[in-house]
Amino acid sequence: MADSTPQGDAAVAAAAVVSHPAASSKPKRPNYAVIHADPVPVALYHSPPLIPHNPLSLLHHLYLYLFPPVSSHQTAYTGVFSPVTMSVEIRDPQAVLDLWQKGFWGKGSLSRSEPTWLNRELRRLGDTEVGATSEEITRQRRDQRKEMKKERARKEREELQKVKAAEAKGKTSNGSTSNGKPVVADAKVVVDLEEEINGLKDLVGGSLKSSAQTGLPTPPLSAADDVETQDTEPAAATSLPDDATPSPAKQSQATGTTATPSQPTTAVEAPAAKETITPKKITLENREHLQLTFQEAFFLAYALGVLSIRSGPDESPLSLPTILRLFLRYSSFPPLPESSISLSNLNPDNRFLINYVAYHHFRSLGWVVKSGVKFSVDYLLYKRGPVFSHAEFAVLVIPSYSRWEGRTEACREWDWLHSITRVNSQVKKTVVLAYVDVPTAEDVKGWEKEADGLKGVFAKYKIREVALRRWIPGRNRD
Repeated sequence: MADSTPQGDAAVAAAAVVSHPAASSKPKRPNYAVIHADPVPVALYHSPPLIPHNPLSLLHHLYLYLFPPVSSHQTAYTGVFSPVTMSVEIRDPQAVLDLWQKGFWGKGSLSRSEPTWLNRELRRLGDTEVGATSEEITRQRRDQRKEMKKERARKEREELQKVKAAEAKGKTSNGSTSNGKPVVADAKVVVDLEEEINGLKDLVGGSLKSSAQTGLPTPPLSAADDVETQDTEPAAATSLPDDATPSPAKQSQATGTTATPSQPTTAVEAPAAKETITPKKITLENREHLQLTFQEAFFLAYALGVLSIRSGPDESPLSLPTILRLFLRYSSFPPLPESSISLSNLNPDNRFLINYVAYHHFRSLGWVVKSGVKFSVDYLLYKRGPVFSHAEFAVLVIPSYSRWEGRTEACREWDWLHSITRVNSQVKKTVVLAYVDVPTAEDVKGWEKEADGLKGVFAKYKIREVALRRWIPGRNRD
């Protein structure tokens, strides 16, 4: 029968509270599909399908052609050319937000990628209205991996203690078991297990750095940290075998008391009181700006027409030929002499032109192109963006001079390519060799007098992609 007494009802209610704890107040992840819905910072509109045999459809398309609902190629953002950082700086906060949300353009000057310095500083100062940043989420994931390694090292240490205890008693053999599991009797395996545990302990201990060095707020001590700290304290009882645990009768004999069978009791923990967090709002000046590479800035200024570039904050906007001349000059380090840059005698072998052609090629195909210097490549290709998934392809831009008479191709050592494929295969990226067929100076001569201008110059470059995959003899036999 069910217990209908008030004490029984209270116990059932308390047990229900314990068995169904309150849901954790984990902040919801932002809806990135809505935030980054626009692939480019240009207003787009969808036209209805064209049906040739339907005259109304033809009239609709004609009306959209003559009176478009939005006007494209309007300058919306202003950048400042910086010869020191060799980039174009965007300092308007709204422009920084738009360019990142609409195509993931640029990089924060004080952040890894997304400009989050202001939010990190506000959270460090105690602002309660700011959510977690990408750097903090990355740090939390790394802390979780450290805890997993520490837990694995603890379990392996326990298994090693069991093996050593069994060997000390002379019970180990090739067919013996311990707790239903076969015991490893090979001394080499025991030594390897000890080395692995020591390596894990050194890895975990050496990777823990203070928050003052990383510049991130110090997280509160978690429950896993408490358990691990208690386990690491010297305690002789934890290393004893199961049969060495003193019974209640022996404990009573040692203390001189009479042991009585204890009644089964249910320990019900009272629900912890909720901590009240006082809302706090902090106002801080944003000291971070967005840095655009030359390829990104030129694509926004030339292909999309939404960016104007100035040489200084109070200067007038630069013309497109002047921007091209600046980027051609500062594309190499140290910068080329100003007298060596001539648009009438354009050098198609300039590094900026080669890299921009590859950048324009992949951006036009819908890829989000970011710098790949972290993985020893030129570009990383994201399918949707860095907040959705990791980059799928790593691109190496290689110039090809098949149309140049008397010029041989630049040769690379095999270990250079092997090191790149090794690095990118470890992070599950496919290396793509983008061969850019460079035209000769005669092919682009007089381009400024033609109607298509730069469009005709870029059309003379040809791109061939070759995907590489690391070949491992022991795995790729078929």
